[in-house]
Amino acid sequence: MSGSNQMASDGKFGKGPRELTGAVDLISRYRLLNHHSFFCKKPLPLAISDTHYLQNVVGDTEIRKGEGMEIDQLIQNPDPREKKTAYIKPFDMETLGHAFQLRETAPVDLPSVGYP
Repeated sequence: MSGSNQMASDGKFGKGPRELTGAVDLISRYRLLNHHSFFCKKPLPLAISDTHYLQNVVGDTEIRKGEGMEIDQLIQNPDPREKKTAYIKPFDMETLGHAFQLRETAPVDLPSVGYP
């Protein structure tokens, strides 16, 4: 008998916790159907300020879909010969300023190393 068959016949192989894979319905397993329905199956509101979790949004709060609303339009001078996922480029700040009403805030001091 080979070594792997020996382990299987002894019942020692595969007794640990099962690893969850894509074949497992995680929504059912963790009883998240109500949460999934609440957050994922609702149509989007017409304005961001109509949502229950974003009440203090400033600027243009209308949610628009469709032609002309793709995030890749914020990238400066995209090269059509280039693969879409080839490079990450910085956003054009002027384009971002037109897309979002940014407001000045006090500088935030972030530590160079995270807290333990």
